[in-house]
Amino acid sequence: MHIALIGAGPRGMLILERLLAWQTAHYPETELSIDLFDPYGIGGRVWQVDQPHELIMNTATQQITLFYDRSVAANGPQAPGLDLADWAAGVGPDYIKAQGFPDYLAEEAAGLGPNDYASRALYGAYIHWVYAELNQRKQANTTITLHQVPVSAVQKHGEQFQVTATDGVIAVDEVVMALGNLENTPTREQEQLADFAAEHQLTYIQPGFPNEADLSTVAAGDNVIVRGLGLSFFDFMARFTIGRGGHFDRQADGHLTYVKNGKEPHIIAGSRRGFPYRAKGRNQKGPGEEWPPQFLTDAQIETFQKQGHITGQEFWTLLQHEVEYIYYTLLIEQSYPEIDVATFQAEFKANPEGAVAAIPSTDQLDWQALQAPLQSAEPADFKTFMLAYLQDDAAAAEQGTKTGPLTSALEVLRDMRDPIRQIIERELLTDDQYLDFFLRWFNPLNDFLSIGPPVIRIEQLAALVDAGIVTLLAPGMTVETEADHFVVGTTSNDTTYTAKALFEARVPAVSAPTAINPLMQQLLTDQYASLYALQLQTEKRFQSGAVNVDRKTNQLLNSSNHLQAGLYFWGVPTEGVHWLTTASPRPLVNDVSLRTADQMVESIWSTQAGH
Repeated sequence: MHIALIGAGPRGMLILERLLAWQTAHYPETELSIDLFDPYGIGGRVWQVDQPHELIMNTATQQITLFYDRSVAANGPQAPGLDLADWAAGVGPDYIKAQGFPDYLAEEAAGLGPNDYASRALYGAYIHWVYAELNQRKQANTTITLHQVPVSAVQKHGEQFQVTATDGVIAVDEVVMALGNLENTPTREQEQLADFAAEHQLTYIQPGFPNEADLSTVAAGDNVIVRGLGLSFFDFMARFTIGRGGHFDRQADGHLTYVKNGKEPHIIAGSRRGFPYRAKGRNQKGPGEEWPPQFLTDAQIETFQKQGHITGQEFWTLLQHEVEYIYYTLLIEQSYPEIDVATFQAEFKANPEGAVAAIPSTDQLDWQALQAPLQSAEPADFKTFMLAYLQDDAAAAEQGTKTGPLTSALEVLRDMRDPIRQIIERELLTDDQYLDFFLRWFNPLNDFLSIGPPVIRIEQLAALVDAGIVTLLAPGMTVETEADHFVVGTTSNDTTYTAKALFEARVPAVSAPTAINPLMQQLLTDQYASLYALQLQTEKRFQSGAVNVDRKTNQLLNSSNHLQAGLYFWGVPTEGVHWLTTASPRPLVNDVSLRTADQMVESIWSTQAGH
């Protein structure tokens, strides 16, 4: 059997691991040849070992794995392997030294705890080790060939597929495309900003990858506008400060301060919402620990399935109850010893609104304040308001994911990913509700509340705001051009700043039609692939930018919705068909990525074994 595997990032490694495990367990006599393609080599574009060391992950090390485990509800053979934390604590440092990777990565690995956050470069080294480990595991009748070149076309040729890459054309039996974020052609606004920057010798960085951005045109003391307050913002923040030799000091009272070195610019940052993603809570959960569902249970989802469609509000109400159940449970344990926890939990399950009446209104969970922290008019001293907000956010996160009421409650949004995913995969929302409620309203809110940076980044941001290195704008950020500079302000006040540099702090949007990727365009042009579309009640069809795949098999669907046998497509470009495709594989929780990889590989082996 001959397989082309396109993409050598985490998903590519999961597929590779499953191909070898299934062969060893069930098809040991079958020769297996795997051609692995990625122009960036092992780790793919995002997880390069030589990227700036100050860029860190937002998932604790013990919650990241690239090996199938016993919790996975699929048919695959067991083939255990080390998670990131165990690797770092064990063979990691010696492997890093043997490979000639930077010494600081070996030092980092040796000092890394299970609840720490690894640098992205270290995760890249782990992926390299996984690849080396898999090469050690492969049978004698198996070959794995790495091609560090891009693939420009995949075309059906008789019973096989021709894969065209920079280094030649090969014929294979099956193709698995495991792609990440793809750069896009500029939008009209981005094109106008880029043209303006070119005309006036300014710097404009379009949505992309913060580890690759050239920051050299931004000098010390320059104003630089950063649009976006998600994870990419924190990457730019770190590169402009730690990356330029600045450092943070922890004071005796626990307060973090920033020590300038004079090379920093003045960062002016904002977004529509106006607040950075909330901090990830200090992790207290071991591998496999999750808050179990109380409302979005398997039985409830089965009931929804029998009923047909549900509304977005029904789904959201139950998800709110999941969050509130944990919040009030821990709040009562912490602050209300006179209330019996078990009695409250039973009453809450029966009548959430009635049960909460026992809690003083000042301690009740305020969803409106969570969604929009600035509830009324902008305060006269917005900097002081924002510093207090950041400090409160960090303090709540430090209380931990099993003991802190608020941070544990927000962690529920992460633990409920599988039930949420079931709502999408089973198509329980109408297309209108899926578009307007889920994609446009719920997704941004979920990102804001649950996929933020480690708490250290919020503490660092507060220190930088306090030091005057970062100015955070009120909600409603606006960007315009004037004379020979960019102008940034907000819709809520008249204060503006000018700058000669503007950075878009976000990764490229999922938009297959505009992707600057020859393979993606060839698949669409030759109609092996199509775009995911929603049929709205207005009789209009909303065409998303997602690549359409069969939700069960992850095989491409063409414009006639016909399954393209042998062409598997998995990853970020399917965001919209699937949900939260960027999440790292997590051990011992029946992780969706581990399940998906196994199901795809089982299909590949069963198809080819039947020939």
